[in-house]
Amino acid sequence: MNGEDRRPPHPGIGPRLILGLTIMTAGLLLALDNLGLVDSSPFFRFWPLAFVILGILKLMSPPGQRSGGLAFILLGVFLLAFTSGHMNFQRLLALVLLLAGGSIAWRALRPPPQRADPRSGVNVTAILGGSKTVNASPDFQGGQALAVMGGCDVDLRKATIGPEGAVLDVFAFWGGVALRVPEEWEVDNRINAFLGGIEDKTLGAPGSTQRLILTGTVIMGGAEVKN
Repeated sequence: MNGEDRRPPHPGIGPRLILGLTIMTAGLLLALDNLGLVDSSPFFRFWPLAFVILGILKLMSPPGQRSGGLAFILLGVFLLAFTSGHMNFQRLLALVLLLAGGSIAWRALRPPPQRADPRSGVNVTAILGGSKTVNASPDFQGGQALAVMGGCDVDLRKATIGPEGAVLDVFAFWGGVALRVPEEWEVDNRINAFLGGIEDKTLGAPGSTQRLILTGTVIMGGAEVKN
């Protein structure tokens, strides 16, 4: 060993430590409150600050470990608005409807991309229902899929993307969008989620010449892409 210390470096203060201490503190205060020794209500009013601290620590982490930092901060601020009484269900619903309506209006006002062949893209809309489309274009250039209280199923497994790539814009509000792509496609997921989820189940093809960029927003809904 030549006197060298091969022990791993001390992890220091990190997200997991903050989260663990927060949970431990919550359990301890609940126990003491149950015994009538302390009043735990102030802690449970401001506990979302732990997410804000987590986000700040993530943003201060080395490059490559900062992903999710801003999301933690926004989640903490959002939950803090609820626990402090500044946000309720009616205000939340108003905010969600404002975001959803604004997003739909923005997409409607944007000029559609000009394509020599309409079959080279997809334009799918599902409102209070379901819609399924299959595209096998040899020069797929992207498009959009919109689901409002419904579901869109887009099958691109027989399509081909040129070297310039393709952009598919996704919007889901109380609904879902399911995408199926070939295994040789590289998927670049840039969808933003608000009270929703995005799941990428593709095998991954880094360095592929066929690149699909996913953009858009998911609000209280979901998006899934798989092979």
